[in-house]
Amino acid sequence: MDQANKSAASFEQEAAQWLARQDGARWDVGQQAELDAWLEADVRHRVAYLRLHAAWRRADALNGAARPDPAHARRPGPALAHTWRLAAGLLLACGLGVVLAPQFSSRQGERYATRTGENRTVALADGSRLTLNTSTRLRAAPDGQRKVWLDNGEAYFDIAPDPARPFVVDAGASRVTVLGTRFTVRRDGERTSVLVEQGRVRVSANATVLQVEETVELSPNQEASAERGRIARADRSPAQTAQRMAWRSGRIVFDGETLGEAVAEFNRYNERKLVLSDKEAASMPIGGSFAPSNLDGFVRLLEQGFGLHAQYGIGQIVLSRADPTN
Repeated sequence: MDQANKSAASFEQEAAQWLARQDGARWDVGQQAELDAWLEADVRHRVAYLRLHAAWRRADALNGAARPDPAHARRPGPALAHTWRLAAGLLLACGLGVVLAPQFSSRQGERYATRTGENRTVALADGSRLTLNTSTRLRAAPDGQRKVWLDNGEAYFDIAPDPARPFVVDAGASRVTVLGTRFTVRRDGERTSVLVEQGRVRVSANATVLQVEETVELSPNQEASAERGRIARADRSPAQTAQRMAWRSGRIVFDGETLGEAVAEFNRYNERKLVLSDKEAASMPIGGSFAPSNLDGFVRLLEQGFGLHAQYGIGQIVLSRADPTN
């Protein structure tokens, strides 16, 4: 069947097959890559997948609500639970969930969060996809509205085009408005940074927070930093943009940053923190590509290549230029 002439039912059938495979015990990185490619191929794939995925979540809620008292009933096995969820999810997606959905919908929308060192990809109902970086909290508006609130952390946005409905990201006193593009937003307290990989975005001070609104427009490889009502714009090279977004593939990259900046970046990804004991060491330049979770490897590099001394303590590693025992 020609892709352009496919029916919505055909897309939903394919989406159901993907969800069934994803729910199995043999799901691996290769299959995830195939699913990502299928989702990228057509926005209708995303919509069908998201509709059915939401129906499965409602089916899970219905199954929990209807389940007998666990003291008097045996929990169904994985195969039975999977079969029930697939059947109920398909029924809900085909329309029977119209009556049941309000019982399980949230007027506050969906909330997403990542732990320290964790990345997570989120698919929204409009076909947009978000990737949350370490220690990030984000809320999505209910009922398919194209708006999210970044409460803390960093997220990569791959926005499905929809000229009639701009997508809005609120991050404290900053607002990002787009039609369809790819970019990152990072929020550290009152400071928000926006870096564009593809397309154009508008960054403005949120009028509901500030008395005066300032607005800038960004093109690819441009960055805006907003703090306390002021927005500064800067040009970045394609290599710098790729470096800043390397966390999506599990790397953090430094190219002339100071050791103090590198330490702060590593501390975002690890519960055990690096502590610099002197300012002179903090100003040393550093470069390289690192796995953010490999804290011990980074410390060994500093000891062997930079002559620093590491003192291990509870919950922290103190770095200094000289061995304090001498």
